[in-house]
Amino acid sequence: MIYIFSTKNDAALKRSLGLKADKKTGWVELFTQIPIKHTFTANDLVYLDISGFNPADYKKSLTAIKKSPCVWGIIDPKGAAEDPASFFFEGAVDYIGPGLIKAGLNKKRFTNAISWASDKKAPAGDKSSTAKKLEPEAKAEKSKLPAGKFEGWKSIRAGTTGHFFFLYVSLSGKSNLRAKIGENAFSIVKKRFRDVLQHWFAEAEALLWMETEDASLLLVPPNTANARAAIHGALRMILNSRVISFEKFSLSVPVDFTFAMHYGKTSFQAPGKTGTVISESVNFIFHLGTKKAEPGRLSISDEVPEELLGNGLKDLFIDDGDFQGARVKHSRRFVYE
Repeated sequence: MIYIFSTKNDAALKRSLGLKADKKTGWVELFTQIPIKHTFTANDLVYLDISGFNPADYKKSLTAIKKSPCVWGIIDPKGAAEDPASFFFEGAVDYIGPGLIKAGLNKKRFTNAISWASDKKAPAGDKSSTAKKLEPEAKAEKSKLPAGKFEGWKSIRAGTTGHFFFLYVSLSGKSNLRAKIGENAFSIVKKRFRDVLQHWFAEAEALLWMETEDASLLLVPPNTANARAAIHGALRMILNSRVISFEKFSLSVPVDFTFAMHYGKTSFQAPGKTGTVISESVNFIFHLGTKKAEPGRLSISDEVPEELLGNGLKDLFIDDGDFQGARVKHSRRFVYE
C-alpha cells in the first residue's frame, strides 16, 4: 500500500494523482495527519510531504516511520528541500519534487519505486527473475566504456540521461569531525575541502556535483582513463590524508577520508540544479557511502569494471560481500606510523 501524508498540500496532491475529493483507490491513500500508532508493513511505501509539515511534526513522523519495517520517501510539492540528496543519507528510497507532481503521478511511478526498493532489500545471493534478465545488459554496458577523450561537461545537455561513475567522499565519515573541531572550524575546512577535491581529481575531469554537510558526490566521465584517474586520486588522498589534514586544513587532528565508487545511470543537471534528479544509481552511491564504506578506504561496487584496477591494484582490494544487491570490495587499510 502507498501512503502519502501532508497537512497542507492535500488538494494539490489529489490533482496530481487524478483523485476526486470523494474518490478512493485501492493502491494509494492520502492523510492529513500521520497516525503515529499505525503499524506499517514491509510492503508499504510511505511518503512524507516535507513542505506540508512543520519541522516538529515532520521530525516526529519521520522517527515513527524509521522504526517500522516499511520503506519511505519524500514528496515535495513546493520544492522546499534545499538538498534532496540528504534524504537518501537518512534511508529514503525516493524523492518526488514539484516537477513530477505538476506533470502528474500515476500508479506506475510508485510501482517502479517499490520494485527498486524490493530488489535492494533482497537477501544476498537471491537472484530474482528481474535481476537475471538485467545481468547480461549490465555486463555489456560495463564492457563498452569509451576509450577516447572526454569532450567536457558543457557538451552534455541538461536532462540528458547517460552512464557515469559516481565517486562519494566523506570529510567526516564516522569520526564526527564536526564535533571534534567545532562548527566554525568545520565550516572553514569544508570550503578548503572543495579546493582539495578539485586538485586531486583534476586529471579525472571529475565534476563536484552534489554536496551535503560533510560529504560530496563527484561525477566522473564514463571513460576508462577518467575512471582510472579517479581511483588513483582517491587512493592518493587516502595515503596523503595526514599531510592534507595538517597542511591544507590546518588541523591538529587527522582526517580519514571515506570513499565509495559506483558505475550507473542518471539524468544530468548542472551542479546546484540537481534537486529534480531521481536516479537509482544516485540513491545507491549515497547508501554505499554512508552505510557500507569505511574511513581510510575506497569501496567499489561490482558495477565498476574490474579491469580499471589493472594488475597493479587488484591485490589492493578485498571482497566484503553483498550490499543491497551488489558485491562490494574495500581497499586494504594503510597503516600510518
